[in-house]
Amino acid sequence: MKRNTKIMLAVAAAAALALGVYIFAGFLPSETASGESSSGTAGTVDGESGIMVAEAKKGNISIRVEGPSLVEPYRIQEIRSRLSGTVLESAEEGDRIARGEVLVRLDDTDQRNNKRKAELDLQQARLDLQRAELYLEAANGEFLDKEGLFSSGSISRSDFDAVKEAAANAELAVAGARIRVDQSILSLEEAEQLLANTVIRAPFDGVVLSGDTAEGDLVNVGAVLLTFADISRLRLRAEVDEFDIGKVEAGMPVEISADALGDESIRSVVERVSPAAEVVNNISIFTVSTVIRADDGILRPGMSADLSILISDDTGLLVPVSSVSSVRGRSYLDVYANEEIETVRVVTGASDGINIVVTEGLEEGARVIVPQTAGFTLGTGETAAGGSSIIPISVPGSGGGR
Repeated sequence: MKRNTKIMLAVAAAAALALGVYIFAGFLPSETASGESSSGTAGTVDGESGIMVAEAKKGNISIRVEGPSLVEPYRIQEIRSRLSGTVLESAEEGDRIARGEVLVRLDDTDQRNNKRKAELDLQQARLDLQRAELYLEAANGEFLDKEGLFSSGSISRSDFDAVKEAAANAELAVAGARIRVDQSILSLEEAEQLLANTVIRAPFDGVVLSGDTAEGDLVNVGAVLLTFADISRLRLRAEVDEFDIGKVEAGMPVEISADALGDESIRSVVERVSPAAEVVNNISIFTVSTVIRADDGILRPGMSADLSILISDDTGLLVPVSSVSSVRGRSYLDVYANEEIETVRVVTGASDGINIVVTEGLEEGARVIVPQTAGFTLGTGETAAGGSSIIPISVPGSGGGR
């Protein structure tokens, strides 16, 4: 859409004012998003019209969330004792143990004895069941015999009732014997489990980070025997406050830097964002994590590192943010050419608060009008060749810890 408005200079005083603005604006350096002085073309006042304009130049804007993190094992577990006993064997700090291999072995003398006793109790219970079943069979046979005699009147009711009661008691005895067999089976299973608990095996492939027991130590139920971890992969966590967490999503690119890496960096992606916040010093903090492989062994658990999460990265034509207006979700800006103002619709990308990327609808070198605020507050309207906006992570807690 065009506003075919000729911009004419009415008085010499306006020209002088425009010239003063040009001189001032043309030599006023502006700050890029990273805080460094840019060599890009500053916004200038058109010498004929007195309008502040900025030239659209190719560039890039990256928006990042950065902050410290702590390197952790991908998986870590405290190995605890499930019973009281004496330690006969224990893995040492630094030992690499495969899944299923022995980490700790306790003295199993009492457990083996208890298992043997449970086995004998089960044998006895099964014998008692067999005896009760034989008695029940005999009692039922006698009951049938006496029932016929009672029907013929050969025996009295009291004799028949005694036989009937004996058969019922025999049936109850069988039921009780079966319960004792079940109880003995359960006791044997418990004894076998306790015996198995004397040998503690690795739940996954990993390494012993620390050992808290040695051969001959007496440990109680629940005592920490050692700390075991999977360090084939590493997890790094950073804290993000509630103001920035809405910008971060799983799968976003992450760049990891650390003193141990020197000038190198490791690239990864956001693994997950915590679904709920933890309040630290009255600030809601979310945890963002990423996972990397640890094949080279440069990064190790306990080291510190810096995470840089790439929120957006757009390349296009850079124009001042103030030159773009939005109406119903659509973006527009004014272009000054041939002493005319043309309003064009554009598609915008990332913004660092100073410049914004235009990806469609504008030609390189176009002179974009930069609106001035009331009272003629001079803006630079600079379009730098590129920039990077850093959103620091607020770390009111321990900085990258849990």
